[in-house]
Amino acid sequence: MTQESDDIYLLTEVASLYYEENYTQEQIAKVIGVSRSGISRLLTRSRELGLVDIHVHHPLRSSTPLREELMQQFGLQDAQVLLSVSPDESSLNHVGALGARYIDRRIQESQAVAGQSQPMLAKPIRTVGISWGTSMLEMMKALRPRRRLPLNIVQLMGSVDTSSTPDIDGPEIARRLADAYGGRSYYLHAPLLVADRLVHDGLLKERSLRRSFQMMEQMDMALVGIGGARPEASGLFRAGYLDEQELQGVRSQGAVGDICGYYFDIEGQLCATELLSRTISVPFEALRKVPLVVAIAAGVAKTEAILGALRTGIVKILITDELCARAVLQRTANREFVEMPG
Repeated sequence: MTQESDDIYLLTEVASLYYEENYTQEQIAKVIGVSRSGISRLLTRSRELGLVDIHVHHPLRSSTPLREELMQQFGLQDAQVLLSVSPDESSLNHVGALGARYIDRRIQESQAVAGQSQPMLAKPIRTVGISWGTSMLEMMKALRPRRRLPLNIVQLMGSVDTSSTPDIDGPEIARRLADAYGGRSYYLHAPLLVADRLVHDGLLKERSLRRSFQMMEQMDMALVGIGGARPEASGLFRAGYLDEQELQGVRSQGAVGDICGYYFDIEGQLCATELLSRTISVPFEALRKVPLVVAIAAGVAKTEAILGALRTGIVKILITDELCARAVLQRTANREFVEMPG
């Protein structure tokens, strides 16, 4: 991403906060980490460039109606839905950029307004867990923190065999996030899937892993992708951890997707339990306790996986694209129609 595009993102974010969300210049200054006079100059520059007319012309436009519908349907704290991009462009990199902007805003706001009368932001975000995969990589590519903060970054999943694409693996993603904020990383020095329960239980006794799992219990935010249970939507399949026959076996047990290596069915219930006993990853119950679990996923191929993930009750905030959001809502509406009496 070029410096010019970075400036545009900053100018449009400041303009959006001021003109659309009614933040004062002083509030924006605290969130962005610049002086109040600096905010004034940025607003002036945004008008000079034509970014502000009646509306803010943002490169990453989102849908308010779909956001509200997802929040109401699934009890989410928030949602961000990227409006459709050009057919010849991949939506995931834009969704990743939308996620990066949103995540940094939430982190920065939590530092600025902690302790004030806003329950969701009453505690500063200090410890952030992050999974692995393409969605996390796209988010990291676009992340430009407004201020460096001493965050604790925890790798949520054991490593996978990503020799061809090592930049999507858990340790690398966690390192990049820690470097972006100037924080500290806590790694899981173990594979995601091990041979059996004995190996699993033995590894969990390792001191470095115990420390990482202790940090998971302190998470204020978790950033996760949502994997599918079909080859075209499964990161574990692409990484070579599961072959097509094994993935078929997972689907035969009702699985539609996974979060952090844990498979669930369309109703959000955990399944494929044999894998659970040898998976080195954040416990599902630890994820349930995290105040802000942000899931980033895009593409109609992940419709069932996202629907099941939302029904687990773990995801608090969903960041996705318009086509996928519509498909998820349509699938939900169709089921409700079928189940209606008469």
